[in-house]
Parts: sequence; structure tokens; C-alpha cells
Amino acid sequence: MKRFFVLSLVCVLFFTIGCASKDSGYHNYVPRDSGGNLESYLELVEKGYIDTATNNKVNVSLDSSNAAYSNIRRLINNGRPVVKDAVNIEQMLNYFNYSYVNDIDKALKIFTEVADCPWNDSNKLVQIGIKAKEFELDNEKPNNFVFLLDVSGSMGFDNKLPLMINAFKLLIDNLNDQDRISIVTYAAGDKVVLDGGFGFEKTRISAIVSDLTASGSTHGSKGIYKAYELAEKYFVEGGNNRVFLGTDGDFNVGITSIEGLKRFISQKRETGVYLTVLGFGEGNLKASTMDTLAQAGNGNYYYIDSILEAQKVFVSELGGTLMTVAKDTKAQVEFNPEVVEKYRVIGYENKILTDEEFENEETDAGEIGAGHTTVCLIEIVLKENQAENPEIFKCTLRYKDPTTFISNEIVATCSEITEIPSNDFIFASGVAEFGLLLRDSEFKSNASYNNIIERIDKPEILTDAYRQEFLELVRKVRNGNQN
Repeated sequence: MKRFFVLSLVCVLFFTIGCASKDSGYHNYVPRDSGGNLESYLELVEKGYIDTATNNKVNVSLDSSNAAYSNIRRLINNGRPVVKDAVNIEQMLNYFNYSYVNDIDKALKIFTEVADCPWNDSNKLVQIGIKAKEFELDNEKPNNFVFLLDVSGSMGFDNKLPLMINAFKLLIDNLNDQDRISIVTYAAGDKVVLDGGFGFEKTRISAIVSDLTASGSTHGSKGIYKAYELAEKYFVEGGNNRVFLGTDGDFNVGITSIEGLKRFISQKRETGVYLTVLGFGEGNLKASTMDTLAQAGNGNYYYIDSILEAQKVFVSELGGTLMTVAKDTKAQVEFNPEVVEKYRVIGYENKILTDEEFENEETDAGEIGAGHTTVCLIEIVLKENQAENPEIFKCTLRYKDPTTFISNEIVATCSEITEIPSNDFIFASGVAEFGLLLRDSEFKSNASYNNIIERIDKPEILTDAYRQEFLELVRKVRNGNQN
């Protein structure tokens, strides 16, 4: 597949920095200056410490979603409040690139590290990195894509429909000639504006997308029905079959309950069609809906706050966006109770699995894209008087091949506490500490913005423009630009 990257992205990105109810699983808030607009996020309740004498195993579902970070960036840069449930720490960690290299003959490789916890001198911090195999898209699987695009009246803002149009045109530019493309729009009703076009028709497809306008109510469920119908109509055996949903997530006509949408999408994932959800805009952003749909549809959720973010998703990290290399990915971390007294998973509030779910081959877990790194951090309290170099924990990773559905298992152990942590550990711990502060977590201990800045403000850690941007966001919050 043709791939291009805008050479000025790094420079432009760096300089742009400055210039429902509880029982439904939602947390709603009204932005301070919104005049009544509503955004909603899945409720995230932090997990406390667990004594290893009671339970020494923790199981988590892993995926590639990273929408929380770009959404937080939007809120901070626009001077908006960052409510607790917008701060999804594992998605923040997932946003960044790390130096891990998968050099084994497996889709995934485990990396482990234990060092001092930067915000709590009494504890240690476990970092588990899962690196997916890199794959070039050229001459790889054929693609069958359906663009399901929200053109309702709520999308009629510059950071919604116009941005969505430009984002999808980037993906169109990367099509192979033999790829099949369909486009469904929805507002008061659904409309098929392209039925099974080919990748060599890039100019025509771009023109169709460019002509879209916003009006009407949001009958999202009708569009979802039609999108999956077309995806099944042009299904490519052994190919990438995927629906791309672009929306602010505000479904107000048709199937509006989160459970109704989830059930429908969950049924359709069995056909082999995956779902990628892209969120746009502010004021009425329904991250709760989009996150849930992505999980139900064996896909991932991204938030697009600028054309630069669209370039990240659809250009520089296109392989990870399009190619799923591990299906139903889940990790079990088993602590040695003779070494670890208690532990607390950071983030993953709605991704914890039971032992039975981890063992069950039919459990639906997360999907990981090519080249992606998923990071899990766990704060631990060690017992006193340890033997020399005992095993601290064992990590068991299970996933399925997305084509053959054959299950794979990888095991890694860790018996060493690092005195000088790696640069990846230092940066990831800074991201997590930022999340704890934004959430005003009861577990933040001695976390501070100054500590983050002092720890990560080094050339060997700020290795790309995205990491440099993160540092500037921390400074902006510290300096009082974020209430």
C-alpha cells in the first residue's frame, strides 16, 4: 500500500503546542464555558491495593485505544476542565511510542521492568510493555472498508465535519488500487453515497467525501446497520474488513441505549468485520458511547483533535490502525506472595478480568494493531527481608491469531529491581503520574508536576515531538493555565 508521511509533521506538531447516570456507566459533566453542552465518559473507579495473601493474580484486557490522551490535550489547550473520567491512564500510556523491538517469531513480545515508584518512595513500580510485530502494508492483505460518517447537525463545526473530511481523505490517499470502499452517511436517516468503489478511484472518492454537509438529527443506528451490511457484501476472505465510524458519538434517534448498541456491534464482530471509532469535536462529545462501541466491535477508539492527529492515525501509524495482529489479548500478572505484600493496577479500571475469564478461550478481550506498544503499570509494596533475586512476578500473555483464531501463550518472569530505570520506564511513569494528578487520585502520594518535568526533561527521553508535546502540556497545567 502506498504510504506517505508529511516531513514537516514533527516541527509543526511541536510548534502548535503553544499557539448519564451512575448506573448506566456514564459520568456526565457540563464544561464551564459551554452554555449547557454535555460531554460524557465511561465512569472509571480506581482500584485500591490488593493483598497477595488474598489474591496474588490480576488479569487485564489489552488493546491499542489511545483516545484519552488526545482528548485531554484538547481540553487543556482549550482551557477546559479535565474531569476524572476523561483521564483514562492506560489510553494515555498507549498513545506514545517506546523503544521496544519485537525480534521474536511471535505477534507480541513481553518486556518487564521494576524500579522505584517516582511518587511514592516506599513502593516499587512494575512496568509491563507488550510490543506488537511491525508489518509493512505494501503488498499485504486487501482491504474492504466502509466509512460510516456522521453528517448530523451537531457535526456542523470546524473541528467536526470539516476535520473529519480531511482526516478520511488522508486514508483515501493510502488506498491500494484493488481495495473496496463504501461510504455511508447518517443524520435523520442513512444514505449510501458510495457502494463498493475501488482504491484506484481516489479522486472520485475524495470528491464524494469533500461534498458532505451537516444537517438533521442523529439516527446513528440506521447508519450502523447499513455499514455492516455493506461490509458483509464486499467481505474479503483473509483481508482487512473494517468499518470506520467518524462521529461525535451523539446518537439521539434509533438505538440510543449503550447496551442496545453494544449488543448489535458485538453480534456483528463475529462476521470478521472489525470497527475503528474516531471521535471529533467538543461540547457534546460522547466518549462513553464511542469507547464502548470500539470495545464491542473488536476495534480501537481514537480521538482526532487536529489534522496532525489524523496524520498520526492515518499516515505515520497506519499499520497499527489497519492491521490487527493479536485478537482477544489478555495478560495475567501473578505476584510472588513471599516477595510482594500488595499491589495496585494503575488504570485499566474497566479492563479487569476474573481468573475464569482469563482461562476461558471464548472471553472477548482487546485487539492490538501492528507495531503498537501497550503498557501496564502496577504499583507494588514489597515485604521486608527478601531473599536475593527471588522471582517477583510472572506475566502470562494470551492472544489469538486474527486470521486462524489459533491461541498463543507467552510467559515472562521478572526477578530484578533496576536501580537505574530505562528511559521508557521514566517517561511512562511520568505519563501515569500526570494522570494521577489530573484525576486528583487518592493514590497520588507525593506526585507533582515539577517532579514529572524534572524527571523527563532530557533529550534521551524526549525522543520525538509527541513526547516533547507531553512535557509542554505538563508545564501548561503546572503554570495554572488549566483549572
